Amino acid sequence: MAREVFAELGYEVHIHSDHATDAAGRAYGFWNVAASCHNGTKSQWRDIIRLHLQRVLASFEAADPFDEFTPDEVSRRTYARLYDEASIPNLDHYPHSQFAPGVVEMLALDLPDTVAVFNRDHATMFGGWEALRAQGIANLRALNDEQIHTVPTQGDGSFTALLGDSVYTAGKAILLPGLAAELTGQYPSKNLGWLMSVPNRHQLVWHFIEGESVIAALDGMVRFTALGYSDAPGPVSPHVYWWNGTAYEQLTQLAEDGNLSIHVSLNSRPPSKRRCPQRTAREFSTR
Repeated sequence: MAREVFAELGYEVHIHSDHATDAAGRAYGFWNVAASCHNGTKSQWRDIIRLHLQRVLASFEAADPFDEFTPDEVSRRTYARLYDEASIPNLDHYPHSQFAPGVVEMLALDLPDTVAVFNRDHATMFGGWEALRAQGIANLRALNDEQIHTVPTQGDGSFTALLGDSVYTAGKAILLPGLAAELTGQYPSKNLGWLMSVPNRHQLVWHFIEGESVIAALDGMVRFTALGYSDAPGPVSPHVYWWNGTAYEQLTQLAEDGNLSIHVSLNSRPPSKRRCPQRTAREFSTR
């Protein structure tokens, strides 16, 4: 169907398993449009594909948006945003920082129908990484019209999910733990930290660790995150992470058969809780 829509718009393409390429060598990824089709009926797929492709083609033909805006306009449109590290080709061409294993923080310019990512030249042109990031975080804080849910799990556990229509919702993970305090009045333990996941651009999930209920919360978060990553546009990460006091550690691993395993080692526990020097792991799997 994608090949037919390309042809209707005047493009002959070579179809690969997860993308298409045209005669000019431009690549068109299928993940986001496939997720959009998944959320629609089969009778809507052709229209969904056409609309998506028209937007992509328009972005190719449009002038460089960084040449179209004044510095003040760029400042108002700049957001800190989280991306799947593996999805960004030539990552070194763009200013970024490592947010969590496999997840990078980058700078995005918000446009009417799409988003442009700052490369190093663009960032230099408009004040540099530090100044743009500070403005991007301020703009993140100003986002509203989002929903917050407490999701119960088996075993008397629960976690919190922030859901929004904005493509920058997941980026609010940068604002933890202060964001949680503002929204729910929750504060994390200084010794235990919190769990966090960013399944896709519209979802942020967290749980402040308080006791044994963390096991049930973790299991629930793994399932919620895997589902949110697999069936929505803009996937960020299928993994759940733990804030250890200085950085995020990845607690889940993805096997070739599609199973996610949880690995919580003794070496990953806060220093005050460590009792054994050897490295062990507790594992359980979920689709």
